[in-house]
Amino acid sequence: MSILTANTEPSYKNEPAYRFTSIVVPLLVAIVVLLFIWYSRDQVQIKEPRIITLYCFSAMEPVMEQGILPAFQDHWLEQHQERVEFITTFAGSGVITSQIMTRFPAEVAILSSELDVRRLVSGGIISQATWQELRQQDKFCRSPVVLFISKDIQRPIHGFEDIDFETMNVIIPDPLTSGEGQMTSLAIYGSQLRKGLSQSQAFSFTRNAFKKAQSHPSTSRDALEQFYAGMGDVLFNYEATAWYHPGVAEMNMVYPKSTLMVEPMAVAIQQNITPKQIEITDDFVAFLWSELAQRKLSEYGFQTINTDTQPEFVQASEIDIFTLDSLGTANDLNHSIIDQLLKQDY
Repeated sequence: MSILTANTEPSYKNEPAYRFTSIVVPLLVAIVVLLFIWYSRDQVQIKEPRIITLYCFSAMEPVMEQGILPAFQDHWLEQHQERVEFITTFAGSGVITSQIMTRFPAEVAILSSELDVRRLVSGGIISQATWQELRQQDKFCRSPVVLFISKDIQRPIHGFEDIDFETMNVIIPDPLTSGEGQMTSLAIYGSQLRKGLSQSQAFSFTRNAFKKAQSHPSTSRDALEQFYAGMGDVLFNYEATAWYHPGVAEMNMVYPKSTLMVEPMAVAIQQNITPKQIEITDDFVAFLWSELAQRKLSEYGFQTINTDTQPEFVQASEIDIFTLDSLGTANDLNHSIIDQLLKQDY
C-alpha cells in the first residue's frame, strides 16, 4: 500500500505534453504582445514640443529667458496641452535685423525700436499693411535712455552736455550693430533740438559725442559688462538695466534733463511662418500684452502699458522725456541721422 505525501506532484505534470505546453504557451503569449506593441507603435503618437524661433535684442535677454518665455510655456501647455520650446538668438538689434534681411529663419522678432522694423519694411520682409498696424498699436514696454556714472566721478552730471568727452571714458554701443547705440544717438540729438539748437548743430554735437567716446561695444550687454568691470566712467544704457543687473549697487544712475523713451516692437515674420505655426506665433506676440507678461516686464525694470499703476516709474516733472515721433518718421531718422552717423569715422 502506497501513501501519497502532501507535496507529491500530480502525475500529469510529468507528461511531455504538459511540459511542452507550459513552456511554449507563455512564450507565444509574450510574442503576440510584443508584436501588438510593435505594429501599434505608429498608432500611439507622443507629441513633440512646438518650436518658436525667436530673435530678440540683447537688452531684453534676462526678462525673456527668466520671465516671459517660461510664462508663455506654462500658458500654452495649459491652453493646448502641448509643450513649447524656443530657439532663441539674442544679439544687437542691428545685427538681428540684418540677419533677418539675409533670410535667417526668425518667426518672431523683438527689436529695440521701430527704426529696425522700418528697415525690414524697406527690405520687403514686412509688408506696408503690417507696418501700419504696428504703428497704430500700443507699445508693449518702454525704457528711457539714462546715464550710469562711475562712483569715482565727482563732477555733477545732469545732462548729455555735462559729460566731458575729452577726459572721461565714455561707453556708447555701436549704432551699426546695437539698437541701443542708435537710440543713444537719437537721445543725444533730440535733447539738443529741444534746447533750441538747429538740426545741423544737434547732429554735430551727436557726431562729436560718438567720435570722442572711447568704447563702442557691439551690444548693450557688452557695454554694460565693460562698465561693470571698471572700464568706463560714463555708460549710456536703458533704465531697465538698473533693475536686473547684479552690480546695480555700484552704479549711479542719472536721468538726463532731456532724454528719449525707447519703445521696443515685436513682429511676426510672416514669410518664415508656416500655416501650422500661425496660431502659436500670433499667440506668443499677443501674450506680450497680457497681464502676466506685463508684470514680468515690470519686475525686470521695463515700463509697461500699466505704468500709471506703477508709481516707482513716475519721473520728476523737470525731466523731459520724448519719443521718436517727436523727432520725425522712422524712415527719415534712419536716413538723416543713423546712416549719416555711420558714415563718420569714429
